[in-house]
Amino acid sequence: MPEFAADTFPRPVNPKILSAFEAVWDGLAVAGTWWTAAERVAIVAATRRSLPLPLGEAAPDIAGLSDLAGSDGLSPLTHEVIRRLVVDAGRITRDWATAAIDRMGPGRYVEVVALVVQTIPIDLLCDLLGRPRQDLPVPRTGEPSRLVPDGLGQEGAFVPWAVDGWLGPNVARALSFVPEDNSRRMGIVMSMYSGGQHFEQMVWRHRALSRPQVELVAARTSAVNECFY
Repeated sequence: MPEFAADTFPRPVNPKILSAFEAVWDGLAVAGTWWTAAERVAIVAATRRSLPLPLGEAAPDIAGLSDLAGSDGLSPLTHEVIRRLVVDAGRITRDWATAAIDRMGPGRYVEVVALVVQTIPIDLLCDLLGRPRQDLPVPRTGEPSRLVPDGLGQEGAFVPWAVDGWLGPNVARALSFVPEDNSRRMGIVMSMYSGGQHFEQMVWRHRALSRPQVELVAARTSAVNECFY
């Protein structure tokens, strides 16, 4: 039985969305490009536990955080990066990102970002529809590939991304340092946003909300989350 079977939701959900969710969950259970499967599952568990700091409490300086793994396989440094991405993304600056990337390495940093942004939309949709969040998968064995894709370069982003012959939107190449996770992320984006082949169409008639309505929701959500994109 699929983990995101249609009958586990109290309301109808587009099959393309459920298929994208399944792909993400399958990807969590195996080693990634830079993290093991156990570490990937731990990153998502930490994502779910992340809470804003108490009012008035300053965020820790990542320069002083240890990079030694704790009981869950993640270091205090990694936990703070996850927390900042999940609940304090509005205060991510180039200086902060540079410091984190210098400590973690671009591949490990980008893969953490990829796991956070793949799983939060899934959890939020489940929350909004009154469905329990999906149990995290049992991690499988295996080692990360640690392969750096060809064609990456520095072109204005915090991390290297696809530059050779790139003609698409920046959002589609944002996490191209980890191609498999980036592909699964775009599966989420395309299924929940445009519905796939309709991305370049200015008028949408294939879903309940028109494109202007979808873009208004997206813009408002970005503003609330202090997204600088």
